[in-house]
Amino acid sequence: AKFRQDRLHLKAYPFDCGIPWRILIGMRFSSTAVLCKASFPVTFMLLFLSALHADDSRTDWSWHQEFPWVYSNAEQTWQYWRAGSDGHFYHWKNSDQSWYRFDEGSNQWVGFSSTNTSSPSTDGSQASDEKTESSDSVDKDNQSSDSKSDSSDKSAYEDWWSDWYSSDKSDESSKDDSWEKSVSVPDDVISLTLEHDGLTREYLLYIPTSYDGTIPVPLLFNFHGYGGSSAGHLAVADMRSLADRETFLLVYPQGSLSSEDSPHWNASLPGSDNKSTADDTGFVQAMITSIFSNYQVDGTRIYACGYSNGGMMSYFLGGSMSDKIAAIGSVSGTMLDGNPDPTEPVPMINLHGTADGTLAYTGGEGAGSISDVVSYWAEKNGANSIPAISNLTSGSSTIVEKSVYSDSNGTAWVEHYKVVGGQHVWLDLDLNGSDTNELIWDFFSKHTLSGPLSTP
Repeated sequence: AKFRQDRLHLKAYPFDCGIPWRILIGMRFSSTAVLCKASFPVTFMLLFLSALHADDSRTDWSWHQEFPWVYSNAEQTWQYWRAGSDGHFYHWKNSDQSWYRFDEGSNQWVGFSSTNTSSPSTDGSQASDEKTESSDSVDKDNQSSDSKSDSSDKSAYEDWWSDWYSSDKSDESSKDDSWEKSVSVPDDVISLTLEHDGLTREYLLYIPTSYDGTIPVPLLFNFHGYGGSSAGHLAVADMRSLADRETFLLVYPQGSLSSEDSPHWNASLPGSDNKSTADDTGFVQAMITSIFSNYQVDGTRIYACGYSNGGMMSYFLGGSMSDKIAAIGSVSGTMLDGNPDPTEPVPMINLHGTADGTLAYTGGEGAGSISDVVSYWAEKNGANSIPAISNLTSGSSTIVEKSVYSDSNGTAWVEHYKVVGGQHVWLDLDLNGSDTNELIWDFFSKHTLSGPLSTP
């Protein structure tokens, strides 16, 4: 069993690392929480706290809301801690743009490469890779203290983040923009730009090592969340090894900036529900055209998935580009009211946590419940309204309810993974050896624009 970060909350008061016991005093746990289990002995926790004290005994720390971002007055920078499911603590320092892992043997913080495939993860229901939550970039869906003030002009999906953007708009000092520089683009990923609708748009393209240009291959788009970045999201939801194994082109687009300088996706028809006038659907079409002109792409196998606001974008593409998008996926995202109805079947996979505090599982203003979203896509795909349900376990204890909506031929058109206790992250699952990335691809790979590749 592991130290569960999703059970840990830190009160938001100025913190003095010179008194490490205040960490424990400031913690509050749910009735199901377990502070320390086999893989995290008390002695290790004490060593960890001692290391914090040794790191800078004169530093005043300010914890950001209920997330492990702290501001060091001494170093004048943001820093970030996270408990990994591998039994280690990880520490990001903006001052040198590096990750450190606490080594119990030497009682020291050891440099850790953000491109290491064994990077920190939270727990069975949380984001993988502390390269993570972007994580290296710390997708500002969760972490930013950016500000908003006039709720009258908020879009439907901006309301979801009102808890994180509650300070006065003029207080730019509260805005943490360091995430924008905290993740480097890996050497094997191509940074590209194109001009569309008067804007220079950016995206990352990964060409799998298995691609030889002799036959058309699938194309998969993976969209970051509100306030996130393409490089940061790649670090969180890294599908490169999967693309190598399954041979598909992989794209991580970059959202345009809103009036508050927050990268976003306009996941609604033009109007007040969007945060800018950027034509994101046209941007996707332009990327497809550009990639088609340079690589062998199977036009019947173009897929879109995303996290949070990126999941919203995937739903929007499924509705507005059902003649081009073969299947869509959403992780911790939802569909906004008024999403265009698809004119063609669009298979959908959805993964969402019941403890998501940003986009609640039960829905809210501007969006229905996840159950309603799943039922909508089941109906649009001609699937049975009653799913086949199975209960699974991720890791050692995380309960996941899998619902599959199939047609009379047994073809699965919609899959939903309800992660009990899962929060607003790119969910880190292990279901019979398959993580979130593999679950998404396994579902996508069974569908084309022409229909399912094979019947059960």
